Amino acid sequence: MKFSLRHQSAGKLYPYLEVLSHTMYWGFFRKVHLHNIADVPSDKPVLLAANHPTAFIDPCLLCSYVHPPIYNMTRGDIFRQPFFRKLMESINMFPIYRSRDGYKERDRNDEVFDYCIGKLYEKRVVTIYVEGEHHLEKRVRPAHKGIARIAFGAYEQHRLDDLQIIPAGCNYVYGDRPRDEGMVNIGAPLFVKDYWDDYLRDPAVAIQRLCTDIEKALKSVCYHVASPDDDALAEQWLTLQRSLRPDTSILPVTHNDGRFFQGKAILDYLNTLSGIEKNELREKTTTYFKNLENAGLEDGALVNRNWGRPSKWLFFVTCFLPFLIGFLSSRPVVFLGKYLADRKVTKREFYSSVRMGVAFLAGVPYYFLLLLICVFTWNPFWIALGLSLPLLGWFSNYYAEEWARWKAARKAAGSDLREDLLKMRQELVSAVMPEMQN
Repeated sequence: MKFSLRHQSAGKLYPYLEVLSHTMYWGFFRKVHLHNIADVPSDKPVLLAANHPTAFIDPCLLCSYVHPPIYNMTRGDIFRQPFFRKLMESINMFPIYRSRDGYKERDRNDEVFDYCIGKLYEKRVVTIYVEGEHHLEKRVRPAHKGIARIAFGAYEQHRLDDLQIIPAGCNYVYGDRPRDEGMVNIGAPLFVKDYWDDYLRDPAVAIQRLCTDIEKALKSVCYHVASPDDDALAEQWLTLQRSLRPDTSILPVTHNDGRFFQGKAILDYLNTLSGIEKNELREKTTTYFKNLENAGLEDGALVNRNWGRPSKWLFFVTCFLPFLIGFLSSRPVVFLGKYLADRKVTKREFYSSVRMGVAFLAGVPYYFLLLLICVFTWNPFWIALGLSLPLLGWFSNYYAEEWARWKAARKAAGSDLREDLLKMRQELVSAVMPEMQN
């Protein structure tokens, strides 16, 4: 029987999960950096053209921090089971049927396109992951033509002059581990009406032009390493950049701090180098990081000596008990997420999604049960402790990271090789990227 989209995306669970997801990201991510999030209008028809590094974290990030409710396109095979179909509908997800997922009926996607056009007519925000698949490489792939067909179909039917395609970049430091940094960037809109005359003359040419412009716009808000051969070099230079401008604030979310674009400027610069220049840079950079590794030191700890200041001992001593309570109480949830991800996940793109998802699904009832146990003691101290356990779990992560950073900085400060390594690093950075010093 043909699956109907008529009642799709009722969104009954969406507002509740949107609130809970913030807690999930505060626990799983060390930091989330948001850029121009307010530029997604809530009263216009919007196609959000996004990249797709991970399986589920990208749509969760966008839904959590972009203010208008979002309707997300996802792979159709998830909708085969009635339970998962209802679950996906309740969080504003709708399917796309791909031949590689086993679907042969093209008319299903015609219905999906009609559904998207209907949402755009209602002035909703519809997200299309234009690369067609998820991948962790810091590279934007060509945009598939589906988003252009939806855009032109909506304009043809309803003449939506304010219909716009907005690039949305989801970027990560790693993408496959907890306590990562996530960066969501919103770019300048492309208005479909500006391509309509081209479409009337030659639809194929107009579709290709729009897809090319979408890809270019997406590159402006995403990390992009043009050649796969430069991936390792790019990661090393991003490490150098993060060490020079570390973000050590306790706030879990920042707005428009420019951190992403500092790293992107470095990647854009690397993309402009010739092959000979890249090889020379690769040799120098590899030598520095190899010497650093042989010394057992970290780049950030080498540069930021203040991380190891002795006064930090006061923080570690006075906060050890809250750390221990948070650490011990959160271990069952953390262990379960890691255990299942290690055993079940075969693709890097799914690892963080599974760990975060399992921890979230298990953590909500787990902490609620602990709270109930504390409440039934009728003791104000235990009730207050039960309420604070999720916060203490988060604090245990922060404490552990500060402790690791402090130890690494103390080790670097006491190393006999510190001055030689700093000199090598300074020559490397100054010769290639003097603007990093500004």
